[in-house]
Amino acid sequence: MMIKQALLAGEFAKIKSFLAANDLRFDERVSETLYIEEDNQIIGTVSRTDYLIECLAIDKQYRGENLAGLLIDAILSSMRMQRISHYLVYTKTEYIPVFQAMNFRLLAKTTNVCIFEGGCESIDSEIGELRRRIETKWSIPMIGNDFGAIVVNCNPITMGHYQLIEYAAKQHDHLLVFVVEEDFSLFTYRERFGLVWLALSDLENVIVLPSTKYIVSNLTFPSYFLKTMDEREEEHARLDAEIFKSFFMKGLCIAKRYVGTETDQFMMKYNNILKTTLNDRLEIIPRFQIDGINISASIVRKLIFENRIDDALAMVPRATWGMFRALAQEKYDQSCR
Repeated sequence: MMIKQALLAGEFAKIKSFLAANDLRFDERVSETLYIEEDNQIIGTVSRTDYLIECLAIDKQYRGENLAGLLIDAILSSMRMQRISHYLVYTKTEYIPVFQAMNFRLLAKTTNVCIFEGGCESIDSEIGELRRRIETKWSIPMIGNDFGAIVVNCNPITMGHYQLIEYAAKQHDHLLVFVVEEDFSLFTYRERFGLVWLALSDLENVIVLPSTKYIVSNLTFPSYFLKTMDEREEEHARLDAEIFKSFFMKGLCIAKRYVGTETDQFMMKYNNILKTTLNDRLEIIPRFQIDGINISASIVRKLIFENRIDDALAMVPRATWGMFRALAQEKYDQSCR
């Protein structure tokens, strides 16, 4: 059977219908899609978004014929040609034997979906690098010390974020602040990381770290950036929480993770999933308010688009004002073009 690369709109339309019949959703951000046909009908397909392999489905009548293995071999070959040497996989649990047979490592699973990785790098090497950064900053070993953690997108960082982080920092000898790396926000990752670093520079027991591709990413929780969550997307949130618990909390000696209270239904559901997974190792903190209103990044972004940048400054940490003003003006100017 010949493996084809999808290029035409008609091919993608057939693949989307095939995936829907297999209870899967096509990811519009994919960079490559392969498929196999028989009698002009799709019987197997797989896609990837850069290093992430996803949307694998095989027609039930053709399972047991190694079509999944053939498709994975083909897409790995394509990735190697582009010098991608580390692979991550989001797939249904029924395909666990396929990836285990190809020496992929299972990172986390729920009843229906799972995450694998393969290739040269690993989550352990990423966490090892984070450990080195942390130990170097404070000249201490991680074992035997008290660490808390918080994961933030900060699009951009506000006084609400700052108060949440300041509170968490007071509960521990050291606090790890992970900034989400995915670039699906108004402010880029580099901009958000820079603003967070400036805002927290006065907190000596805080270190700002990259989230890596294993926390709130296109791999673990892509619906975070869409702010929608149905039953299938809840599986992503559970995987994200499980990876944080099993690898980050264990590998970085994190005693507790902190989140702020939410009014948005999507984020409330995510917090509940985190609470179910982490139990008493998660603390939910009331949000900082001004005049009875929660200070959120969405309010700040709204003020930017209304060209009310001076009003927005009152809601962000003073240490970020110079950088924030320049970036906010740039975002407003871009919106007017």
